[in-house]
Amino acid sequence: MNLQLLRHGIGSRAAKATGFLVVVWMLTAGAGAQVATRTQLSVAPMGQGATFTAKVADVEGNPAKDGAVSFETAKGSLGSAFVENGVATLTVEKLPQGTQSVTASYSGDASNAASASTAAASTEATSLPDFALTASPTSLSLTPGQYGTVTVTVTPENGFTDMVTLSCSGVPSGAACLFSPATLTPLSTSAVSSTLQLQTQGASGTAGMEKPASTIAYAIILPGVLALAGVGALRKRAGFERMRMLGLVALLVASALGLGACSERYGYLNHPPSGNPGLAAGTYTITLSGYASINGTSVTGHSLNLTLTVK
Repeated sequence: MNLQLLRHGIGSRAAKATGFLVVVWMLTAGAGAQVATRTQLSVAPMGQGATFTAKVADVEGNPAKDGAVSFETAKGSLGSAFVENGVATLTVEKLPQGTQSVTASYSGDASNAASASTAAASTEATSLPDFALTASPTSLSLTPGQYGTVTVTVTPENGFTDMVTLSCSGVPSGAACLFSPATLTPLSTSAVSSTLQLQTQGASGTAGMEKPASTIAYAIILPGVLALAGVGALRKRAGFERMRMLGLVALLVASALGLGACSERYGYLNHPPSGNPGLAAGTYTITLSGYASINGTSVTGHSLNLTLTVK
């Protein structure tokens, strides 16, 4: 009888513990779950380009407030834009030749899951030499001190074979764009690519408070040697007047060096250089551009937007 009661008690406690763990797991999973979203893409043609508008909301219609949308084609991304009140808009001056459709890919955020939408897009026919500029990816999320890599592609159209120079603008303080290479020259109909490294600067602490040992030794020993030499010259009975004058000068120089070293050390210890805060957290839009001189008679250029999120 006692054995049955014991078994019953153990079983009840185990069941309660299991139920408690299940409840905790459900609450934890629910707290970290992302809400499903829907992305709707609309296209407004504009000559050789178009304006793309992506609307992002959850299944209940609540607009997304964070994240970015990349506008992708079969040849690469046309750029990306941040979501503001559920809408991300991108205007492209020129679509790659032969573009049939564009896909808006929403990256998602802490609360909303990723989603995508595709819409038809086309370009007007032209016979002028030109190039298309695409990249992959066009949306980066980094922490200060990290770097991201973007592949930039130049695709020639209608016999374009001129050199294209790549550049970045709108780069925030604490970040840098490095191209390898910075110029591309397509041959025939083949596309050429460059690697863009987007570097971010992390925070650094205050510089060391102590002077290097060699500097301290120099500041102490050299004035001391000059002072001893000056005293010896002044006290030399059989010396000439010139030697005495040299000793006086040595004393004056030693005093000046000693005071200067002490003053510099005092200022350094009490007013050290401030640390570097690094790239501030936030969202940044960087414009990637490519320019070329066609046959030495005219300059053409195309650009796309890169979105950078710094955590």
